[in-house]
Amino acid sequence: MGLLEYIGSIGGIAGVLAAIIFLTYKNMVKQLRDDRKYMEDRLTEVIHDYNEAVQANTKISAELFTWLKAKNGHS
Repeated sequence: MGLLEYIGSIGGIAGVLAAIIFLTYKNMVKQLRDDRKYMEDRLTEVIHDYNEAVQANTKISAELFTWLKAKNGHS
């Protein structure tokens, strides 16, 4: 509270409002950075899971193709 009283004595109500707006903006920017990092981590995880699924499907398709060739008598 002492900081707000000091700012108020120097700049009046405009100074107090400016200080409150600045602190609110600073907190908002920190929250946005945290949110962005969380979203990037989640997206990285989704991409990793997708790549694993594609590799598994490719492997299964190749095995099926080989099995079908063997079943039909092709070498």
